[in-house]
Amino acid sequence: MRRVVSIVLFVLGAWFLSSAGMMAWLDFHAGLGAQLGVVGVMAAFCAPFLLLGTWASPGNRPAELGLTLMITAGVSAGMALTMFLVMHDPSVRQFMPPDKPMPDFAMAPVSGVLTLLAIGGGGYLLRRWGMARGSRERHLERVFGDD
Repeated sequence: MRRVVSIVLFVLGAWFLSSAGMMAWLDFHAGLGAQLGVVGVMAAFCAPFLLLGTWASPGNRPAELGLTLMITAGVSAGMALTMFLVMHDPSVRQFMPPDKPMPDFAMAPVSGVLTLLAIGGGGYLLRRWGMARGSRERHLERVFGDD
């Protein structure tokens, strides 16, 4: 039951965090502070889900959180690519209402890439640390285990 709860919490947290990663790719011409504020609020909203999922996990907790963050970075990159392709496809305009112009936003590749590197890189480091910790524990159990 703990495994199911941790997976559900990880999925919810990753879903919200991937939305924050996608928002980092958008530039609404409101300034960098406003853009980072939106990403920060969305990231803060996902933190309780990821922390509770880590707490509920019966396995290697840092490694599972790291894997979740790496998957989130991949999903965010896919969402950003889709958004880029849709924004630059002229045939999308025919699906817009005729009396409304296209929204005024652009792509912000620097903040998007930095956000993905922070999420994915942090996940990679957590995963490596968790796996190394797990192998050290198994090694110590072999050395000092009860025979």
